[in-house]
Amino acid sequence: EKEDGSGNVCYDAANHEKMTHLRADKVARIANDLDPLEVHGEQEGELLILGWGSTLGAITGAVNVARDAGIKVSRTHLRHLNPLPSDLGDVLARLRHVLVPEMNMGQLALLLRAKYLVDIVSFTKIQGKPFYRQEISDKIDEILESANHGS
Repeated sequence: EKEDGSGNVCYDAANHEKMTHLRADKVARIANDLDPLEVHGEQEGELLILGWGSTLGAITGAVNVARDAGIKVSRTHLRHLNPLPSDLGDVLARLRHVLVPEMNMGQLALLLRAKYLVDIVSFTKIQGKPFYRQEISDKIDEILESANHGS
């Protein structure tokens, strides 16, 4: 690792810690240059579907179907995971329920729960096949039905 100030190779533990923090701060500052999250639909309310990666099409289709049926559901899609957008915490706080469909074991949902202390509904699929719009539509119905029945 380089020594702070000189750039020479350095094996000092305190220098390593300092340089690790400098790198983490540098990455965190990138969030200041990211565009604000674009939330499609209600800016506040009942349900936000938050996606990333390959889930965009199925989420968009399911949210469009729900909105056409008069259901107030919103969606946003993350393009950056490290750092996360600086306004993500504010967006999550404005919506009562957050559904995160993921093509993995729910790592993003775990991260969001820990970082923002919000209840995330994790919806995972690890079968090597993409989500279908209907799967997400069914999950939207399940969440809102459960919310309306006080469960």
